[in-house]
Amino acid sequence: MKNQYRRSGVFSRDQLVRLLHPASIAVIGASTRPGAFGRQVLANMAHYTGRSYAVNARYETIDGRACYPNVRALPEAPDCAVICAAREAVEEIVLDCARAGAGGAIIFASGYAETGKEDRIIQQDRLAAIARDTGLRIVGPNCIGVANALLDSRATFMDITPIPRPNGHAVGIISQSGALGMALAQGVMRGLSVSHVLTSGNSCDVDMADFVNYLAADPGARSVACVFEGMATPDRMLLAAENARAAGKPLIVFKMATGEQGAAAALSHTGSLAGSNASYRAILRHAGAIVVDEFEALMETAAFFAKAPPPKAAGAAIVAASGGAAIMAADRAEQHGVLMPQPVPEVRAVLESRIPEFGSSRNPCDVTAQILSDPEALAVCATALLSDPHARAGANRHLRPIEFAT
Repeated sequence: MKNQYRRSGVFSRDQLVRLLHPASIAVIGASTRPGAFGRQVLANMAHYTGRSYAVNARYETIDGRACYPNVRALPEAPDCAVICAAREAVEEIVLDCARAGAGGAIIFASGYAETGKEDRIIQQDRLAAIARDTGLRIVGPNCIGVANALLDSRATFMDITPIPRPNGHAVGIISQSGALGMALAQGVMRGLSVSHVLTSGNSCDVDMADFVNYLAADPGARSVACVFEGMATPDRMLLAAENARAAGKPLIVFKMATGEQGAAAALSHTGSLAGSNASYRAILRHAGAIVVDEFEALMETAAFFAKAPPPKAAGAAIVAASGGAAIMAADRAEQHGVLMPQPVPEVRAVLESRIPEFGSSRNPCDVTAQILSDPEALAVCATALLSDPHARAGANRHLRPIEFAT
């Protein structure tokens, strides 16, 4: 698959704010027909806090609201145009949006570069050229859409779970797979807070790296959960991840397409070049991202880091009431390259004063089941470890003695 243009940078939040945090949305291809994308998007806009417009030359009104013949006939240039039209009609609509001064467009239509067909690749390249030449930012084609819980905006044709207004510990979700991204948002039913769901599809213009960079600067998201297949320009993902780290925004990534068959599937899914799994993991970790091995761990990990304060040191201290638990934690720390510095003498003295000789006053620290008769020992030892300037990344204080009593 070829692509005629490669960007070296990432879009800033200012360049994407009209598209992803719009004050106005136009639904182009709005419809009254049951099952039509244009009907579902209008329904999803019912609670949107901004201004929304229906656009379709076939109707004068839809459900009692004015329907405009084209985007240029609207009372204002929309910040975001949601294009619910067949692939054959999309290019002219995109040009129309650019001429009208729209901020960006979301394209649902499929059948572009993901097919591998030369003429469809050229069609997608023309969309990319329009974006590049006019400044109209494009999400898609072949995407499910985006949601912004800060505005109760659901610019998608999916009948998704309503996302409550996020709290101060919200996770921003980014996914090349639209269905997986929207599925993750269902975590709100179990108490998780979500700020955005941004799906990229084929990424002819705005892609995963741009989404990461946007959320890195967005105050609504405290952490970013990313379902990632691959990119033709992985160096841009590295740049975005580094920007997220610099902004103090934890980036948690689940990498799909890690095998040969998965990589082939990614190419036909969104046209993504999956690349070497080992290389991507190395790149992401070098940039400070957290890579999880299981999809099921993505949201829980992101939710944890949305609440956790930034670490104060590179090392970690482990305190447990079970020698076995301490050993397992130390093994995992070594596996992931987490430093486990030994306590300084004054901290060691505190530990030795409360831990029996058959325990361990090293790091990892085994306070043993004897804390059942000395309940304050765990808190004393944990506090001492947290006071150590070399190990302030945290102590494993959630290991309650009753859980590890022998």
